[in-house]
Amino acid sequence: MYKIRKQKKAFTLVELLVVISIIAILLAMIIPALGGARQQAKTVICTSNLKQFGQAFGMYLADYSGNVFMQAYIGKNEQGELGTFWYYGFEPTYASSLPEGERPLFRKYAKLYPYIEQYDSIEICPAFPYGSGMYKPKYNTKWMTYGINANLSLDRRGETPKYIDLDNQVKSPQNLLIFADSAQVNTFQSPASPSNPMVEEWHYVESGKPFIHFRHNQKANILFGDGHVSASKPEKDSIDRRMPELNIGRFDKEIRF
Repeated sequence: MYKIRKQKKAFTLVELLVVISIIAILLAMIIPALGGARQQAKTVICTSNLKQFGQAFGMYLADYSGNVFMQAYIGKNEQGELGTFWYYGFEPTYASSLPEGERPLFRKYAKLYPYIEQYDSIEICPAFPYGSGMYKPKYNTKWMTYGINANLSLDRRGETPKYIDLDNQVKSPQNLLIFADSAQVNTFQSPASPSNPMVEEWHYVESGKPFIHFRHNQKANILFGDGHVSASKPEKDSIDRRMPELNIGRFDKEIRF
């Protein structure tokens, strides 16, 4: 007797198209959610970084009688090399003759380095656009994506040292900006140019200057004088038009410097 073979049922073209459509719809729903989750995670890490900066800053002030470190001054390291002691590291004088991206920076000299166990990661915001074609390196290492309030930390290169006594000169520290998300649009150092603007890290923020990087869903994180961190939007029409997609601009005047 002949055996009747059962035919295997296969998907029809219509059924296959329906399945593909359902998968496409699910992906369209899931991918934006995943992107939003990644952005939120970066914001959380950035907030944690700034809080650790706040703790370290407080310990530094306790050790130095409330005096804020200078933003920059000229001096020699223990090897006798002359250079600039930036608050984020030491740059020897010979570095200025090297191309951008190759200049050495010794971060062990950073003022908050002794107070932060993982300084090399804490100073970097995960939302900064490293690795993109828009990024211009300055040193041979990543360096500082948070800018300090320039009214508190003074640039004294070539001038007499001067410190701001935060404890005695500043009232209501809970309203005072200490650090904030920062960046600079560079058009004057190769490979950047007026026709090829690029973004780089930046080390200070100042009222009225477009150094605030609103990189967290068009907001920037701020560390205040009492240690708390919150986010703020840019001042209206303040975004740097040379690279508008990066949202680099100014804070509203209500943010106290």
